[in-house]
Amino acid sequence: MRLFEQRVRGIRLIELVGVVLVFALILWVCVSKAREGEDIRRISDLDRQIAEEQEAVGALKIKVAQLERPGRLEQLAVTYLGMKPVEPNHEARLESLGEISRATARPVAGNAAAPAAAPAATATVQVGSQDDLIAVKPAVKSEAH
Repeated sequence: MRLFEQRVRGIRLIELVGVVLVFALILWVCVSKAREGEDIRRISDLDRQIAEEQEAVGALKIKVAQLERPGRLEQLAVTYLGMKPVEPNHEARLESLGEISRATARPVAGNAAAPAAAPAATATVQVGSQDDLIAVKPAVKSEAH
């Protein structure tokens, strides 16, 4: 019990230690509150930035939807690439490709010593996803004059 009765300049040592601890705790609470305020401010700034980025993402999604409109893409394909929609008489089912091939194939001449033959006709085939439709576009022969 000697520790509790020891005095320094008229004040008991245990009271002095207690007062120092209380002031240290008060200082620690003030510093913690200051950090908390800074963290709250930083979190609110981040929330504001997230909201701004979400608005920007929404605007970009709208822009992408406008740019991917089928009518716009079709117009660009016609204007800049010279493309046009496939005509109905060029559509075929997957099962009928053999018949189309036999109908467009030319018989080979029996003469083996024939001069250089013209290149075989080719067809452009586009596979569709709807009921296995295939668009067949015969190649156009260009004749040199």
